[in-house]
Amino acid sequence: MSIPFYEFPSSPILIIGAFGIAVAIAVFFVANQKYFNSPFNKELIKKKKALINEQKELNERLGKIEQELNNL
Repeated sequence: MSIPFYEFPSSPILIIGAFGIAVAIAVFFVANQKYFNSPFNKELIKKKKALINEQKELNERLGKIEQELNNL
């Protein structure tokens, strides 16, 4: 009784296709990283502005709380 063994085809078209898929995945990953880290990304700009505004509001609230504590 012999164990069946799969021989991987060595067709050049299969090798080129596999290489093409690997390159496509690499390009997708790099482009995605570059897009989301881009300074021209409108979503990122909005998020940054919202976070800066929230930080200012929290600092103002913290200042008021500190003043109230000093007045006690």
